[in-house]
Amino acid sequence: MKCLERWLPLNLSLLLLLLFSGLAYSKTTLYLKKYVEVEKPTVKISDIASIVSNNNSFASYIGSITVIKNLPAGKKAVITSTHIKKVLSQNYIDLSQIQIKGNKTVVKRKIIQFDNQILEKVVKEYLQRDPNIQVVKVSTGRFKRLIFSKPYQIKIQEVSKSSNYIRLKVFLLQNGQILKQFNVSVRYKQLADVVVAVRPILRGQIISENDISLKKMDMKRGYITDPSLVVNAVAKTTIQAGKPITLNMIQPDYPVKKGSNVKVIYNRNGIRIEIVGVALENGQQGQTIKVKNPSTGKVLPCKVIGKDTVLFVGGM
Repeated sequence: MKCLERWLPLNLSLLLLLLFSGLAYSKTTLYLKKYVEVEKPTVKISDIASIVSNNNSFASYIGSITVIKNLPAGKKAVITSTHIKKVLSQNYIDLSQIQIKGNKTVVKRKIIQFDNQILEKVVKEYLQRDPNIQVVKVSTGRFKRLIFSKPYQIKIQEVSKSSNYIRLKVFLLQNGQILKQFNVSVRYKQLADVVVAVRPILRGQIISENDISLKKMDMKRGYITDPSLVVNAVAKTTIQAGKPITLNMIQPDYPVKKGSNVKVIYNRNGIRIEIVGVALENGQQGQTIKVKNPSTGKVLPCKVIGKDTVLFVGGM
């Protein structure tokens, strides 16, 4: 009698479910998968089969039915169509409405583990979010492989960063609780978009936009990342194609160059005098440089106003 009392509420619930959702009138097909791997010990029909039904509620109900309760980690089980029919019958499913395609499914429960290789992999994936970091070496320290009965989550926290090293803390969590913590040191290279020659550039050549491009590479002292510093500059040496351009390879295309003859203009109080001088230093537009008057030997302060042209700005 007590068994009947326990059975009646369950039977009534299922009966109401059938009446109000129309489950009893659903044609449903289960397409068994040949092989699946699961993380949890409980295996449901939705884990091992694709369910096609003209009633979504019924398909959801079928998928929620358990076919294995406690599958040990690393172990396999064979679930046959006969076993599935038996389980469906136990759950008050009319088998005349169910069609099963396939004879069996092999199920294996994954071993949920964590080891040095996994730690190194997740750290590299974390750092790959920054395209300007190239990982050289990940030092995790040695630890025994960890086995878990439930899936875990990973949280990574950056502790410090220098020009060559990043130090991280890696946390393993379950339900928000820390299970394990690891200190990780990463040696890396800082990458940058560096200006490189796309074709050979000869010594003395004025560099144009078509002569250069940007290439992501290991950043080193002297490398140039701003193309505007290179365009219209003069190559001090021959630069091979593909080679990074450094600051010591170029110089501005000075309108006045050291050692060149320049026109020196004196223009004050309506008096204009022009002489020829010798530039003692390179000069850019608007820059004041020293110019020697070869006739007197005097050194004059002059402002660059054009190509090989300067304006005397001294006190005379």
